[in-house]
Amino acid sequence: MIPLVYFVIAWLALIAVFALMTFITVLMNVRYGLSGMMTYLSTALFLTVICGVLLGVGGYLITVDWSQDVEIMPVSTNI
Repeated sequence: MIPLVYFVIAWLALIAVFALMTFITVLMNVRYGLSGMMTYLSTALFLTVICGVLLGVGGYLITVDWSQDVEIMPVSTNI
C-alpha cells in the first residue's frame, strides 16, 4: 500500500523542474527572440496557458482525499 501523499510529493518535485524549464524558456524567448510585439505576446500566451493548466489541476487536487492508499498489486485475486 502506497499513500497518495507520495504521489503529491513526486508531482510537486516535477512541477519544480517544470518551473525551472519554464523560466529558462521565457528568459531565452525574451532575451534572444526577435524584438517585437509578437515575442511578448507569444510569451504572455505561453505563461497564461501554463497558469491556467496549473490552476485547474491545483483546483482538482484540493478536492482529493490524500489519506487514501493505493494498492499497486492486490494481495489476493478472485479468479
